[in-house]
Amino acid sequence: MSGDKSFVVHGAFAFCDQGSRPARIIVPASHGEYIHEQPQLNIHDFFPERNVRPFGVCKSLNNPAVQAEMKKVEEAVKAPKQDVGWFNSLFMKEEDIPLEQLPPPECVAMCTPKIVRPWDFGKEDVKVGPTDAMLSSCCNSCLFGGNITIIDNGQRK
Repeated sequence: MSGDKSFVVHGAFAFCDQGSRPARIIVPASHGEYIHEQPQLNIHDFFPERNVRPFGVCKSLNNPAVQAEMKKVEEAVKAPKQDVGWFNSLFMKEEDIPLEQLPPPECVAMCTPKIVRPWDFGKEDVKVGPTDAMLSSCCNSCLFGGNITIIDNGQRK
């Protein structure tokens, strides 16, 4: 949000650098504080699915679902033959390209965020419900290695 430190409300958007798209941050029940008739969030609104929706597909190699997809690809891929060209084939034989010389496959799997702690950098002197108010400068992380930032505070313009 370009240095902006505005309050975050229901319907805001966050982005994970390992995901494919932004995800909404929601609050199922208001904490009792509103901005322009929209429920305000606090730093404890971090639970996957309940507060933070999935970020599309995940590309993190730490994600077990991505690792499973990579294993499927690696098992299906056989080393291709090295093309030596027509003329050179008269004097050389085709050779297998060693698998370690091939680039690793890029795999993705459905995002299932694993966020286990409150948002960092809340507004300590403003309480929304029992805890600190959530600001657009707040960030978090996924156990699979993604860095999560707020890209839209959700407030109506």
